[in-house]
Amino acid sequence: RASRAWPPPRAGVAMKVKTLQVLWHEKKPVLSVDFDPATGLLASCGTDKEIKLWRVGEDAEGNPDVTHEETLTAHTKTVNCVRFSPGGDALASGGDAGEVIVWRPAPSDKRVTNQHGDVTSWRTSAVLRGHSDDVQDLAWAPEGAGIVTGSVDNECIVWDVPKAKGALRLQGHTHYVQGVSWDPHGEYVVSQSGDRTARVFASRGMGASHQMLSARWCKHLACQKVLKSTEESPDPASVKGENKTAVGNDAGVEKPPRAPLFHDDTMGSFFRRPAWSPCGSFLAVPAGVHREHAGAKEQHCTYLYARDAFHRPALRLPGIAPAACVRFSPVFYERDGEAEKTRPRTPEKRDAADAADAADASPETANDDGDVERTSSSAIDLPFRVLFAVCTTDTVTVYDSSSDAPVAFVGGLHYAAITDAAWSPDGYTLAVSSSDGYCSILRFSEREIGKPMPEEKL
Repeated sequence: RASRAWPPPRAGVAMKVKTLQVLWHEKKPVLSVDFDPATGLLASCGTDKEIKLWRVGEDAEGNPDVTHEETLTAHTKTVNCVRFSPGGDALASGGDAGEVIVWRPAPSDKRVTNQHGDVTSWRTSAVLRGHSDDVQDLAWAPEGAGIVTGSVDNECIVWDVPKAKGALRLQGHTHYVQGVSWDPHGEYVVSQSGDRTARVFASRGMGASHQMLSARWCKHLACQKVLKSTEESPDPASVKGENKTAVGNDAGVEKPPRAPLFHDDTMGSFFRRPAWSPCGSFLAVPAGVHREHAGAKEQHCTYLYARDAFHRPALRLPGIAPAACVRFSPVFYERDGEAEKTRPRTPEKRDAADAADAADASPETANDDGDVERTSSSAIDLPFRVLFAVCTTDTVTVYDSSSDAPVAFVGGLHYAAITDAAWSPDGYTLAVSSSDGYCSILRFSEREIGKPMPEEKL
């Protein structure tokens, strides 16, 4: 299947996109991918019940390529999610058996083999049991002290990893929990469900912060905000010519109807994976829907919420299909005026119809009245730039926090729904998995996305 990418090749621009025709998981659906922040190894998992580790490189022609390193076997059913800890010293995987397996590097003096008899460098460290149904998604706490999981049993569990036991359950959803994310500052835990809501949890007891995963922290961890609906603007056609009442007379005035923020459970993906920016400044929530007014057509979108401001989205990113996941690059990029001028941007005219739709999908911000208005500049003001990928069921769009247009748009990569994505530690490679049994690799150049910011400037 031919993929459609934007921007097109030009002098000095070398973005490479390739769907790798290798047997990732015996041609069975690949449901999740993640990069080891320490070694750069790519982990993948799927319905074949296995986790595979890959070395990402280039072939003789300079195109992205992978080499299989090893296979981890311990799950008895489909593996839905795989995530490395922030330090890369552990790997967590969750699946249809309702359990989470924590893997750690095996001691060099001990021989560890998988179920195929092959030697592996990772061993099972702990098995976390508590969910009564499939684990759909998981996320690590900062510094790897804990894990939060979301399940088909409509609940989340916060796990104390060192103690290898559940610390508390997060309840409130009335449908499958399909995505979770842990704030890099450790303050917020977010879950998203097929019940058309996202829930923001935080520990706020007695107005004081508590040590994460302590007894007091667990006692006071509660839902602080439910992201569910927004006021819907009336259809201009229905109010045209209506007689306006006197100003200040609020008697009998009906409240405007509420419109849902997110897709219902008929969405074409079984995952809704939200994500925090690596700086913790904002939260990206996929599977969004929006209508300009009551009579308008429903549009797909992804919402961005500023930290501590969950009353309304700060930014809305329109899409051409339902968004299943958002993944941020772990790298902070320099804000360079000259680099901003020379970096290629997505032009307004596109050859492909869907690329044209994506180009027109400029970010929009909420004004003081709660309405959404189009803006020509970024609503995210940071001393550095962050990049993130929004994956719909059929497309991948890469955004730059300092730009009002996508850095790149790729469509037609896979025959079936995209399930997950992951950025390499250096921030120049993006891996995308699909339920068609294959993964794609997008490799960017410095000219396209800029230079990483030196640590002394952060």
